[in-house]
Amino acid sequence: MSGETLDTAAPGGPRRGGSLRGAGPLRRGDAPAGPGVTGVPTTQDGGADTMRPGALRGAARGRNLDGLAHTLFLRLSPVIAALVLLTQVVIAWVNYGDQIRLSGERAQTMADMTARALSRPDWTTSYGPSLQALGLDPGFRYAVLRDGTGGVVARLGEEPRGRNFERIQVSAEIEGGVGAPAAGGTPPGSLTLVLSAEGLRANAEKQFVMVLGASLVLILAFALALRVAVRRHVLAPLAHLHAAMGRVERKDWATVDLAGRRRPSREIADISAAFNRMVEGLRSGDEARHLLAELERTHGQLAEANGLVMESLGYARRIQQAVLPGPEALRHSGLDLAVLWEPLHVVGGDYFWVEEIDGLTVVVVADCTGHGVPGAFLTLIVATALDRILHDRALRAPDAILAALDAAVRGRLRQAGDGASGSDDGLDCGVCVVDRAARTLHFSGAGLALTVLSGGTITRIKGRRHGLGYRPTGREETLAATVLALEGGETFFLMTDGVSDQMGGASRRLLGHRGVAGILLRHRDLPLAGQVAALERDLADHRGPEPRRDDMALVAFRPVLTEPVLT
Repeated sequence: MSGETLDTAAPGGPRRGGSLRGAGPLRRGDAPAGPGVTGVPTTQDGGADTMRPGALRGAARGRNLDGLAHTLFLRLSPVIAALVLLTQVVIAWVNYGDQIRLSGERAQTMADMTARALSRPDWTTSYGPSLQALGLDPGFRYAVLRDGTGGVVARLGEEPRGRNFERIQVSAEIEGGVGAPAAGGTPPGSLTLVLSAEGLRANAEKQFVMVLGASLVLILAFALALRVAVRRHVLAPLAHLHAAMGRVERKDWATVDLAGRRRPSREIADISAAFNRMVEGLRSGDEARHLLAELERTHGQLAEANGLVMESLGYARRIQQAVLPGPEALRHSGLDLAVLWEPLHVVGGDYFWVEEIDGLTVVVVADCTGHGVPGAFLTLIVATALDRILHDRALRAPDAILAALDAAVRGRLRQAGDGASGSDDGLDCGVCVVDRAARTLHFSGAGLALTVLSGGTITRIKGRRHGLGYRPTGREETLAATVLALEGGETFFLMTDGVSDQMGGASRRLLGHRGVAGILLRHRDLPLAGQVAALERDLADHRGPEPRRDDMALVAFRPVLTEPVLT
C-alpha cells in the first residue's frame, strides 16, 4: 500500500458545512481535495478496515482551525491596544511634565531677569517698561509688583482664576539697589509672574492623539500581519495535518509534505515529521498484518494440500508394503532372516522379495532408480515382472531371473527399439536361490553384491557392474551365477547401496562397504534381528546430525539346513 504526500502550501483544510468545528472524523467520500493532495488508492473492505473515529485527532477534534486566527485577534488585540495606550499615556504624561518643568524654568528666568532689571532705588517709579516687556510673552497672563510691605505697586493683565494646573506662577525678589538693603533685612519688593499652561496642555493633547492614532494603525497592521502569518504558517499546516489524520483513520496512508511553498513553523514541522513517522509505522504495521494474514491463509492452504499429499503418500506406502512379502511368507521361507527396509521418504525405490517355491527359497533385493514416488513406481513394475517370472515362466536360476527381469523392465519402460521413450531408468538387483536339500546357494547380481559372514571373516561376492532395465549400450557384461556350498553357520547379507552410503563421522566421510563389514563383524555373535538392530543404531551414530541420503534395504538370512539322509 503506497503512501501519500500532502502539501502544507494548500490554503485550507477540508470543510463540511463551511467549517471544521464539530466535524469529527471524515466520513466516506469526504477525502480532502486541493493543491498538493493526490489521490491514493485505499483499501476499504468495510468497517474492519476503518480505524476507530477520532483515534488520532484526540483533543484537536472539534477545533475550528479557521476561527483560531480570529480568536487570537480578538484576544490579543485588546491586550496589545491597552499596553500601547498605557505606554503612550505614560510617555505623553512624562513629556507634558517635562514641558511644564521647562516652562516653569523659563518663567522663573523671566521673573529673575525682570527683578534684577528693577533692582535700583527708583524701581517703584520706573517699573513700566519692564512690565510691558513681560506682557509681550505669548504665554503671559498676569504680573504684579509688590513693595516690601506687600502692597501692590503695579499690575499687568487680569488676575487668573480657575484651576492651578492651567497656569505657571513664579516669584522673584526685587533688591533695592546695591548698598541699599531694606530695613530689617527684608527685600524692598517682589515680582509675581503668571504664565498660561493651556497651550502646553493643548499641544500635549494633540501630540497624544496623533501618537495614539499612529499606534492604533500599527496595532491594526500588526494584528493583520499576525493573522496572515498564523493562517499561512500555522493554520494551513494544521489544516492539512488535520486532513491527513482523517485520511489515516480510513487507512489511506497520507503524509504531510514539509517542503511546500508555505513552510510550517518549526514546532508544527516537528509535529508533522513525527506524524509522518507514525504513519509510516502504521502503514508498515498494517502491511505486515495483511501479509501475515495472507501468509496464514497460504500456510493453511499449504497445510491442507500437504495433508492431502501425505494422506496420498500414506496410502501409497500401504500399497507398496502390500507388494512386499508378508510375515507368513517370511516364516515359511526356510530361512532364519531379519529385514531392514527404510525408505528415505514415505515411499521409496528399494524392494525385496522372499519366497519358497518348489523346495527352493528365492531372495531378491532391488534398488530402483531414484527414491520417493518415482522409485516406488518402479518397484511396482519390478514386483509385477518378478511375479510373472517366478510363477508364470517358472524360472529358478538367478541369472535367468535377472535376464528376464532386465528385458521386462526395459520393455515396460519402452527403453529399447524404435519406439524408445526418452527415459533411462532401471535398477540394481541381486538374487539368491537357496537349495537346502542340496546345501547350495546360487547367486547372481547386477550392481549388487552378496556379503557372506562365515566364522570371523567377511567376503563380498560381486555380480556384474551394470544394472537392469537401462537402455542397452552394447557393453553390458554377461549375467552369471555363483554357486556356494552351504556348510552351516554362514550368514548372508543382500543390501542396497543406501546402507553403505552414509555420510558422517568427524571427517564427514562415507562409511562404505568396509565400514558396514566392520559393524557386522562386531555384532556377529548376536541373533540376526539383534545384528540388524545394532547395524541400524551404528549407522545413526555414524551419521550424527547428517541426514540420510538414500533408501535402505537389507535382508540378512541363514539357511535352515536339514541333516542329509544316509542311504
